[in-house]
Amino acid sequence: MRAEPETRKLTQLHAQEIPELTQEQLQQASDQAAPLFAKWPPAVRRPLIEHHVTAAWKAGLYEDRNLYDVVSGELRHASDLPDVPLIVLTALGYDAAQAHLWPEGVLREINDAKTTLHEQLASSARRGERRVLENAGHGWLHEERQDAVFQAITDLLDRAA
Repeated sequence: MRAEPETRKLTQLHAQEIPELTQEQLQQASDQAAPLFAKWPPAVRRPLIEHHVTAAWKAGLYEDRNLYDVVSGELRHASDLPDVPLIVLTALGYDAAQAHLWPEGVLREINDAKTTLHEQLASSARRGERRVLENAGHGWLHEERQDAVFQAITDLLDRAA
């Protein structure tokens, strides 16, 4: 369970208005995001980076505001999963955004809770499987471990056929 100071910090973060970034902050964010999108074709790379630094991060912050009450409640009261193949990817590697917010002990608690939750999710499906990725962070799993994402999709398609 998350310690009281971290719970208060999260509540304070959620209560704040999300600021507009300055040009300098936008440029810094673009520079930091560029390596993550380096493998994308040039025609889509720039629009992806621009979307990420102008809109996607805000959407994530807004979505996070109801994660611990609304979404968690919906998941607890949801019906059983359908009988379809399921692969849950658990990213346990370094995540810069989380590391910026939380001390190391809290990050360990987050990963422990994520591990438990993902194992429960995978085992709740008859054809469920969990794959742990130690070298990918939660926020950039799809870029840092494209190989694992593609392999999971391929495996799901093969199992569904």
